[in-house]
Amino acid sequence: MTKTQKLRDKQIRQALTHACEQIKATHYGFAYLTHTIDLNNEAKSLKISCYFEDDIAYHDAEAHFSQLVNIINAELSKISLPVAANQITFLVD
Repeated sequence: MTKTQKLRDKQIRQALTHACEQIKATHYGFAYLTHTIDLNNEAKSLKISCYFEDDIAYHDAEAHFSQLVNIINAELSKISLPVAANQITFLVD
């Protein structure tokens, strides 16, 4: 990994950490999020998985998934990394 890629990876991790903390603060039962990315093709390869603690938390938040996508998009837009809604999945841990 080049120095530039390391810096970019750090930016992405920080943006997603901020998004995760915001979601945790507003949605009970949200556990964490994780991502995979190919730094040579960021916009197309980014995949984000959002995990809820249990089925109840998942179903309670289901109506608000678009809000969660907006939170993630807002943080990633600060570092000029667009993400489509279909690149974000919601799962139960």
